[in-house]
Amino acid sequence: MLTHTRRRALGLLIAAGVGTRLMSPVSRALAADAKKPDCYAAKDFGPWKAQATDKSAGAIMSLLPLKGTNCDLTADVKVASTYDAKLVVYGDPFGTRLPKKFLIKPDNRFIARDASGAEIVNVELCGNCTDIFDDKVSIVLPLSTAPLLRDADAATFAIKLGDKEECELKLDCANLHKALEWATAQRDTLSEKLANSECSEVEESCFITTACCETLGLDDDCFELRTLRRYRDEVLAKQPGGVEVIARYYWLAPQILARLRTKSRHATLLSVYARYVLPAALAARLGFNRLAYRLYVAMLGELSSACVTPSA
Repeated sequence: MLTHTRRRALGLLIAAGVGTRLMSPVSRALAADAKKPDCYAAKDFGPWKAQATDKSAGAIMSLLPLKGTNCDLTADVKVASTYDAKLVVYGDPFGTRLPKKFLIKPDNRFIARDASGAEIVNVELCGNCTDIFDDKVSIVLPLSTAPLLRDADAATFAIKLGDKEECELKLDCANLHKALEWATAQRDTLSEKLANSECSEVEESCFITTACCETLGLDDDCFELRTLRRYRDEVLAKQPGGVEVIARYYWLAPQILARLRTKSRHATLLSVYARYVLPAALAARLGFNRLAYRLYVAMLGELSSACVTPSA
């Protein structure tokens, strides 16, 4: 008990030393000992990560910066095996905001172009928006986008906010096709494995929050993990899109930990604990759920850009 108190005190001192940064990154917690779906498989295909469970198949490109002179946005592109697609746009939680009243303006447009630059889709940005937060919006793309994704080798998605410059995202559709083909085959295989009870569960230790607390010598029932698990189960999982956010963390977290450099791993985890885990736990414990979520997004973006690079 005394040892753990001293170690947490060290964490608090570290956090105090970076207190000026507390409000910009911090909260990731969504998971610690949580489990993925019973059967899960993933594989990189260029910039796309194919993902399959025993019930679903799809591919995702995650936390990609949108290109443009004044674009302070990142995005996820999610495509199902049916070529139905969703675009999730993130603003900076403490900078560029995406409030609902702004997003639903009819002069804000979603545009899709083929490899030649020909405009295939030009629709109101929030014609079918869900999960609108201050710093995130999920956009279910129109059915007219599906043929472009299915038939083209390359495409461009663009967001135009009012009279501002377009923010663009280039898509490698050739690798998307390979990713979806693989994911579809894996879905069928995983379904058979589930029926035969052959699926394996994800180790708890592969999650970032747990790894950070273990670095400080904190046990599995420490304040941070208990609080963040409660936030995950009782708050985030019950929000629109919350389960999807948690699932996204599940497959990113093991990649991030696996790619941390051995020599700097200890120092990195201490820093993440101070700047993300502890402040997120405090925010969640005090009921500042919106702050906890914003900090989570900022932290995951930072670690993903540093550690998770698509394979060529």
